[in-house]
Amino acid sequence: MLTACSSSSSLTSVKEIQDMSVPVVHASNNPATDTTAVNNCYKENATRLSELQYTLKTNMGDDVSPSEVLDTHSDAHRVFAALSKLEQISAMNETYRKEGNVVGLKAINEMLKPLSGTA
Repeated sequence: MLTACSSSSSLTSVKEIQDMSVPVVHASNNPATDTTAVNNCYKENATRLSELQYTLKTNMGDDVSPSEVLDTHSDAHRVFAALSKLEQISAMNETYRKEGNVVGLKAINEMLKPLSGTA
């Protein structure tokens, strides 16, 4: 039974995360940028993603059964779907850092801003 996940603010954040589209910005669309701007934006995104993942995992608790995760109507399933989305965004954040794609990193940053202080 999920107790902490049943709070409406956590579930609202989970829904917001699930509804996000992972921004795809091709490196060829970017002007040359300095590595400091790329690294700063990457680190800010990585920190926020890590905080969101930690909060969702903490709120879910340790007593989640596999059947809860597989039940598409359960809070646990929704949290795991949101965690999967955050992993996808994190992978794109890493890809954009490697490409030096500051436009992609800024797109992720803008997407995460509404979630500041939530989850």
